[in-house]
Amino acid sequence: MQHEVNEPDEGVYEEPDDNRGIAIRRLDSEESDHRAGLNNFASSVKEVAQKTGEVLNKATESIEKAINSALAARDHVVMVRVNEDSLKRIEELVQSGIFKSRSEAAAFLISEGIKSQTELFGRIESKIGEIERLRAELKGIVQQ
Repeated sequence: MQHEVNEPDEGVYEEPDDNRGIAIRRLDSEESDHRAGLNNFASSVKEVAQKTGEVLNKATESIEKAINSALAARDHVVMVRVNEDSLKRIEELVQSGIFKSRSEAAAFLISEGIKSQTELFGRIESKIGEIERLRAELKGIVQQ
């Protein structure tokens, strides 16, 4: 086991010797540069690991918010048939412990699907408004 002395620029390290004492040796510049490179690499890896942890924490918080939002105010029951692949994915969400039931998992997936298709639902809503206007117009013509 090696311990760096408080003179890192000097390339001086403490090493235990065979007699359980401390032997001090000075590294040549190539070995010192190699150690410095390894230290820089280790620092970079540590920094990446910390940033990855931060990103994962933010992603987890984001997923948790999406789940809570999807599961809030589930007042309506919808019975639905799904294909084998969809059922498998829903079961995976339940088995992973993310959701307590198929119902929760399906509610989440439906909510996220609707959110991801906001533009489509905007166009549909617009067309439904036109259809309702035309129906009202037709009723007015018939009643005359």
